[in-house]
Amino acid sequence: MILEVILLLALVAILVYKKTAKPATMPPGSFGWPVIGSLPPLQMPITQHLSNLKKQYGNIITTKWGSIPIVVLADYQLIKKAFNHPDFQGRPNLFSFQLYSYFRNYGVGNSVGKVWADNRRFLLRHLRTLGMGKTHAEDSIQYEAKMLVEYLEEHNLDKPSEMDWSLNVAVLNVIWQMMASKRYAADDEEIVNYNKMVTEDFDIVQGPVFLLDVMPWLNNVLPNFIKNNVMKVDVLMRHRDEFYNYCLKMFDEHKKNLDPENPRDIIDYYLLEIEANKDDPDTTFISDPGMLHSVVNDMFTAGSETSATTLRWMILYMAVKPEIQSKIHKLLDAVVPSDRLPSLDDREQLAYIDAMLLDLMRISSLVPISLPHCATATVQFEGYTIPKGTMLLVCAEMCHRDPAVWKCPDDLYPEHFLDEDGKLDSKKDSFLPFSIGRRQCLGESLARMELFLFASAILQRFTIQPPPGVTLSTSTDPAMKLLNSPKPYKVVLKKRH
Repeated sequence: MILEVILLLALVAILVYKKTAKPATMPPGSFGWPVIGSLPPLQMPITQHLSNLKKQYGNIITTKWGSIPIVVLADYQLIKKAFNHPDFQGRPNLFSFQLYSYFRNYGVGNSVGKVWADNRRFLLRHLRTLGMGKTHAEDSIQYEAKMLVEYLEEHNLDKPSEMDWSLNVAVLNVIWQMMASKRYAADDEEIVNYNKMVTEDFDIVQGPVFLLDVMPWLNNVLPNFIKNNVMKVDVLMRHRDEFYNYCLKMFDEHKKNLDPENPRDIIDYYLLEIEANKDDPDTTFISDPGMLHSVVNDMFTAGSETSATTLRWMILYMAVKPEIQSKIHKLLDAVVPSDRLPSLDDREQLAYIDAMLLDLMRISSLVPISLPHCATATVQFEGYTIPKGTMLLVCAEMCHRDPAVWKCPDDLYPEHFLDEDGKLDSKKDSFLPFSIGRRQCLGESLARMELFLFASAILQRFTIQPPPGVTLSTSTDPAMKLLNSPKPYKVVLKKRH
């Protein structure tokens, strides 16, 4: 009897091993333990964890988080090749991603297939029509920059202050006028509340709810009181529903005031697409408001949180690097009269500011592992088999700190992006702040224009200093795996002119 039990246990162990072991045809690595896989350590920065895997296995690595098989790419040329591959353009079916689109293939950021392609093409076309990447968007950005520096001068001058939600609102107003023909005051309670919800949601998604992403079966077995009280799933859903209802009101207003001959914004253009394609059974421009809500939600998040956080990094680094700030001040004083804001016409002469912002994006690596992709078919890649459904992660921050590429990999060094003549050289390998390939950020040109004009306006108006006796730190919270946001800090703004 004992022998039979031992044999049975041995058989079960062999079956479990075969079912959970990494296939030999996948890149080197390990699937880790059954059920839990090889989860990243909680208090270790994700880039450090992936760097340790690279030292052990090389530039293309297999791992597993829970039940999600993952291939990690730790080399720029591999990333470039993979993210341009037509069968690596999916998104993994993660709980926290799907929740915002009500678990439907909606929107642009997390959608796949025809829905993604159509919505991306639509947004690119009409955002360009509305000014993205063109100089006539400059007036809108400069107006918001003017409102921002005036707000900061009134509320933050000559005292230790946190950079409050006015940064988010100013950045959001630029894209929001293109999306919905709306702008808000810096302290508008409603829009500040929505920005706070986005930030809180990012924190929640990087917390225990991560387990629902990598072990989706938990969603069916965990009681709601654990999901809500420990993982705060109810908070995510409440925030999603609040923004959905806010969007419904906007959609109704647009329907009532729609002039087909004179569309004002993205919502108008989308409503016209729905009408034009109403008889096409294969159209992705459907009347379900959930689709338009998902498009708007994606742009709301991308249009406020990322650029506003980059500006927070800029303000922090200028306080930490007074020698760089002083150089920018001298340059601004030499190029731009004090009675007007810096403009795009000044940009060539202010190449050092653009270079500082590019290197700031490199050193801060806002999205250290970029947004994950997913294999939509089984692919032969670099001599390995990548099964359909495998998640692909890239080590963007590792590329950004590669000492073989960057002279000062761990320091802010604007000269990385200047040529020998002091002109901007923005085309750099191993530089991935907007990702790369077919799913590269569609708002890159607008974001770079915004960052230049906002940063120039702030630095023209203020000197940024640490509070007396305070040493500011650029370290981040290692538990935050998706976003490298600066820890809360205070600075003192001194008026220059």
